[in-house]
Amino acid sequence: MEAIYNYIIQSGLCLLLLYLFYMLVLRSFPKPAYNRIYLLVAPIAALAIPLLDIPLPFAPHYNLAPALPTIQLSEVTITGYIPDNESNTGFIVPAAVIVGVLYSLASLALLARLCLQLFRLQKLVKTAKPIHTIANTATVLQTSDNYPTFAFLNYIFVNHQHHLNEQEKQQVIAHELAHVKLRHTYDVLYYEILTAFLWINPLVWLLKTELRDVHEYQADANVLSVYQPQAYATLLAKEALYKTGIPVGSYFQKPQVFKRLHMLQKNGQKTGMLRPLLVLPLLLALLFFFSSRDVTADITSSITNQKSQPTSDKTQPVQATTIKEAPQQMPEITVTAKAPEKALPENKPEKAVAEPVFTENFNQPETEIKAEKPYEYVEQMPQFADGELEMQKFIARSIRYPKATQEAGLTGLVVASFIVETDGTLSNITILKGLDEAADQEALRVIEAMSGKWEPGRQNGNKVPVRFTIPIRFALVD
Repeated sequence: MEAIYNYIIQSGLCLLLLYLFYMLVLRSFPKPAYNRIYLLVAPIAALAIPLLDIPLPFAPHYNLAPALPTIQLSEVTITGYIPDNESNTGFIVPAAVIVGVLYSLASLALLARLCLQLFRLQKLVKTAKPIHTIANTATVLQTSDNYPTFAFLNYIFVNHQHHLNEQEKQQVIAHELAHVKLRHTYDVLYYEILTAFLWINPLVWLLKTELRDVHEYQADANVLSVYQPQAYATLLAKEALYKTGIPVGSYFQKPQVFKRLHMLQKNGQKTGMLRPLLVLPLLLALLFFFSSRDVTADITSSITNQKSQPTSDKTQPVQATTIKEAPQQMPEITVTAKAPEKALPENKPEKAVAEPVFTENFNQPETEIKAEKPYEYVEQMPQFADGELEMQKFIARSIRYPKATQEAGLTGLVVASFIVETDGTLSNITILKGLDEAADQEALRVIEAMSGKWEPGRQNGNKVPVRFTIPIRFALVD
């Protein structure tokens, strides 16, 4: 779920940057064909860029590297079991499921509206009166005055247009014929489907509006290749007060008529390609920040994996307890949080009970510890009283799976950070990644209880403070 949230945020940021670039750089660019391509590709690029994995040796350390210190203790997993006497009392629907259902219903409603519009268009094609066919490109249909003139696929729907003379009627048909030849209907349907699935993002709706404007600019440019600009501008002014009918069509009368008149003044201007080419640095920047992966981190990870030694085959598993190798060969322990007994009060959280499993090669050679940064790697690392395994025993005996967290059906990782001071106490205990208030407070409580039970780290014979992080995973088991 966390990966989905990160993807939504990253794709939204990409789309925001692409939209801002269009509004600031390309919107006034008098080449509607280029702007059309940009607006069609921008949503796909925003959705695809965060999914790419491009290794760049010069990529910045922007992910978890600066947020989490290098020294990380073993992950502790707290597994909560749903008691039998409570499992049949009711069914708790996770919040994520409710949000997903509501989101899907809204998408289905938008798709249903699109289908209804298409059905109305199909009915209109059957009831409208064919006038003539223009060079096998489009079929002109006569409609009632209830509908304005618009184009859809290879159909041009025109009303009686009593207020227009013959030349103006030909200009209107030429405009709608340009929509047909340029296949603008497919762009409209593409964005209608896109907004149905991404309706929650207002940028998609704004981009759809901008694309409709670009369609009109393209059709106007085609008309100006045949008719005089002054006569066509007069026609636009005359049609400015007419309203649209079925929204899925491409209409001659649109509220953006004043923007169209402004673009008519730019028709035929010579422009360079500097502004369109600026999109290349933008795409490189998006790939750099949202798709690149730090090669140095990958190499370090592979070296660590090569140095790691496998756990001894002689290790015997213990029920509800699992130990596996973590970075720096620290064992990973799974702690089982059993449900409270009936005799216990309801508001008393259950205790975590765990039995550790010893593995071979537990102690890490001192030669592998390198002092790369002050207070992160030191010659003599801080150590919990009687060793790492005793620390995990202490956590297993002390940690509890909060009842409120279990009832909410929440599972996930809590990452805590703390500093082992020179006197063995713990300071600066913070939550770097939380689950909920109850789980976060429980993790802080247990870590605070370890204060004063540590041997401080040493560098060049002197006691120094060293920072650690510890991940605690809360998991529910039926």
